[in-house]
Amino acid sequence: MKQFIRYSPEFISRGYAKSDLFLYPEFISHNEHDLLVSNCNKKLKRLASSYEMGHFDKRIHNYRECSVSAWLPNHRGISGQVARAMGRQVDPDPVDLPDRAPKGSSSGWTTVGKYDSQIRHILERVWSLFPASFAWLPPHILDLHQDGEILPHVDNPEYSGFVVGGLSLLGQAVSTFKHVDDPSVRVDVLLPPRSLYFMTNQIRYQFTHEITVDPRQRAWMNQPVARARRISLMFRDAKEPENGWRSLVSSKPTSMSSE
Repeated sequence: MKQFIRYSPEFISRGYAKSDLFLYPEFISHNEHDLLVSNCNKKLKRLASSYEMGHFDKRIHNYRECSVSAWLPNHRGISGQVARAMGRQVDPDPVDLPDRAPKGSSSGWTTVGKYDSQIRHILERVWSLFPASFAWLPPHILDLHQDGEILPHVDNPEYSGFVVGGLSLLGQAVSTFKHVDDPSVRVDVLLPPRSLYFMTNQIRYQFTHEITVDPRQRAWMNQPVARARRISLMFRDAKEPENGWRSLVSSKPTSMSSE
């Protein structure tokens, strides 16, 4: 793993856990990569057709993004955890989805794309790395232009939970993690296409992360890393309410299936 992750001496000497950042260099196959790229492009074309020069919080430049709820089965999302907390069976929503119904009829899956079933199978391998008690937010597509960059920031701890990660598609990049109080405590990670990474614990909450256009940081093993368009398919678990998932249920009757 040394060829992909580089720890500063300060990170090592101060006892930070290497396990707070983990990387699977070839998590998906070449065919799976191409399938994801093709379908991410289709979603982006429909939901985010043009690149934005600035994010609302000024953390990202030259990017576009969208979330894809169709790729998240009910049992992996918040609704599944709420159903379990209520002692109810989760609404049937299989990993294997039916193909789109022929024109003029309805299968009940009006938003299902042609390849969504295959994509769910790929993403199931990601979610299965974590406890079944995790509730996941819909996968998020982040498309970074070859001239785009992600400025140093810590993902909002109020928006999501314990882990943040991504599947890297298209161009490779170097992502840099620095402690918020001492930037000499850092980790540099090479993210090649087809790799999966996750950050958690201290690196999730106490380190900024960035992908810069600065050529001094866009180098690996003394070789420059070319600027290229890249897509990150992002995964975040939902933050559980203080009073548990059951607290999300209103006093009004719910339409959630109890079968």
